[in-house]
Amino acid sequence: LLQVSDTVGILNRGELVAQGPTGKLLAGGKRTVYSVVFKGDPGRVHRLVAGQPWVSNISAMRLNGRTEWQVTVTDEAIAEAELLRLVLADERVTVTEFGRREYELESIFVSLGK
Repeated sequence: LLQVSDTVGILNRGELVAQGPTGKLLAGGKRTVYSVVFKGDPGRVHRLVAGQPWVSNISAMRLNGRTEWQVTVTDEAIAEAELLRLVLADERVTVTEFGRREYELESIFVSLGK
């Protein structure tokens, strides 16, 4: 489907619940979320990132010595320019993964169908 469609409409019981460019739907629609995975103590970095006015939420999970954050932001342009810099400001933290979260089309169908 992704290779043939640049625009998608999602129906729930015959009612159109979402439509738009495939890329926008896969990016999460109205919410912009960045995924950050790193090694090291998240304490100082968490305070620094959470204190930014454009950060609306940080959900965290620790597993095998790594921390994974899902950072929801209100200003995508500032987040794109500043989020990684803020995390790397603590030299005791090593970032192993970073990027804007993208969703699978199936998970979008399921979440909109509820």
